[in-house]
Amino acid sequence: MELNGRVALVTGGGSGMGRGTARRLVDEGMQVCVVDINGDAAKEVADEIGGLAFTADVSESAQIDAAFAACIAEFGGVDLAYLNAGIGVGSDFGEFPDEEYIRIRGVNQDHVVYGSRAMVRAVRSRTDGRTGAAIVATASIAGIDPTPPSPLYTVTKFAVVGLMRALGPLLVRDGITAHAICPSVTDTAILQNTRPLMEKLGITLVTPEQIADAVVTAATADPELTGTCWVVHPWGVDQHEFTTVPGPHNALNVVP
Repeated sequence: MELNGRVALVTGGGSGMGRGTARRLVDEGMQVCVVDINGDAAKEVADEIGGLAFTADVSESAQIDAAFAACIAEFGGVDLAYLNAGIGVGSDFGEFPDEEYIRIRGVNQDHVVYGSRAMVRAVRSRTDGRTGAAIVATASIAGIDPTPPSPLYTVTKFAVVGLMRALGPLLVRDGITAHAICPSVTDTAILQNTRPLMEKLGITLVTPEQIADAVVTAATADPELTGTCWVVHPWGVDQHEFTTVPGPHNALNVVP
């Protein structure tokens, strides 16, 4: 999909990867709706790039729908949904409270489901004749290669990877591509107090600007690549190759 002259909605757009990508998308000629639970941060980024700020708790479907409605009212539609908002948790697996799991699932997983649904509805309701759209969701390397110290984070990111891989072929008929961005360890606030450990281990961090590059790569990729997981390392971006499990179940995996 050509990005120039199009409209993007970015969740978690007030900081880190979302902020870096919002800036990059404007450079690509897009109008951008910046969605964040921190309204001040969203406004700061939107003011900087000439976009629209919207405050939302993306774990709530009604608030996701309201963000899309505001973006459509302001810019006339949404062509790229970058579903990026995410959080981490650090409790012992045997001790975590239900509320902690519900919260990380809501932000990391449910919001991608709700945002993808809102994007499909937005595309299906178009009346201006434009075609093409993309859903790009931030997963993680932990959605491909499990991270034992963070099992709750891991399960939400596996869900995002699975959703984008399933939506890829499903949404071809709607003219929508779906992609997952799977960063390695990235320089964002989610690292919290683990930065000294990263430095001690000599881990080179992925930058938000590299994530932005990957989002643009995914959004503009050949439609035949829909459903791809783009792994982002400090040295570049790779398409992850999955192995298909043989068996009779594959007969059911054909989209009519």
